[in-house]
Amino acid sequence: MSSGIIHDIAPILRPYVQTVFEDLKLGLCKTKVDFERVSGSGDGGDCQFRLVLPYCSKKLKWEVLFDASAPWFAPDFRFDDDTFLSIIDEDFLDNMVPSLAKWNENNPKALSEVVAELVEVYKTHQVKKLNEDENSRALFEYGALLGDALTSEQDIEVWVGAHVVEFLIRLNVDTSRLPELYNEGTEENPGIDTALLLVRYPNSTNAELIMSPLLNKSLGHINLPPMLQSGVLMDYVPMVTELLNNKIEDLLNNDKVKRDLLSQLIVKYEGAVLEHDANNAAFLFEINDFHCILQIDIGTRFPEKPPTLILRSVYHSIKGKPRYKVLSACPYTNFEGYIEQQVEIFKNDCKGLGSQLVSMDN
Repeated sequence: MSSGIIHDIAPILRPYVQTVFEDLKLGLCKTKVDFERVSGSGDGGDCQFRLVLPYCSKKLKWEVLFDASAPWFAPDFRFDDDTFLSIIDEDFLDNMVPSLAKWNENNPKALSEVVAELVEVYKTHQVKKLNEDENSRALFEYGALLGDALTSEQDIEVWVGAHVVEFLIRLNVDTSRLPELYNEGTEENPGIDTALLLVRYPNSTNAELIMSPLLNKSLGHINLPPMLQSGVLMDYVPMVTELLNNKIEDLLNNDKVKRDLLSQLIVKYEGAVLEHDANNAAFLFEINDFHCILQIDIGTRFPEKPPTLILRSVYHSIKGKPRYKVLSACPYTNFEGYIEQQVEIFKNDCKGLGSQLVSMDN
């Protein structure tokens, strides 16, 4: 949301809007709420705006109407679903949307609390619509999935349209150890590392996997196993969950092998270490009166893809840059002998080509 929309809101209402935008995260992805203009006077006095709320694969658009002259009155809502809350009574509000029934104009979180409660009511409304078609495949799948004790109602968002039913399902994926690999995070990471499965009926074979930025960064593209027309969610959801958990475990195991390799090299050549981090190391070697720098880069596909080894001469340069050689994959069992052999070859290559010498006195 642009700051201009906030500034167009009547000043007395801005704390509610600011809190919703900054703090409220909804849906299984915990995505931020966005806003749209409904009308604009341009004089900082708007009392009406549209909330854009994440739900399943949809964006719910609910209009909020305040009376700036009487902020002690709760706002009115206009929903994009005519069947939602078309008939309500006071008891319903007291029980299901207490933050609206007991609106507290002094609480900057008041609107956030109301919206969060309304989304839960909307979710219940969608499940009720699902139950109206007792013979539907989607209703059978929903009940069976909840019956396996691995998935709860809180793990599923349901949306019922005229000819389609959507399930957004949170998978029980263990991401607790991923920060060991990616401590820096990403700005796009919404702060929760989730994997969601989007399934639509009657075309359930077109299941989609939705992952948070951290999972996308760490696991890359995932090919989902095919979901047959005769398959059921109570079998398919655990299958996809196991696939992702195994991918994460493989990633962590590979990272441990990578760290162990770097640690062994750093301990073995402690006096030659120039710099190192979790993925790279640089060593200054002197072999047979020839000095060179060995750079070891271990990529994310290790050990499937071996490390990249680069030798750089401290004497020779080409066009102002140190002469270098990329080495082929080295045998882990004879690393030291392999490096000595390659340094000797590299030294002879440098001398034989007559490259420009770099003064060691500078």
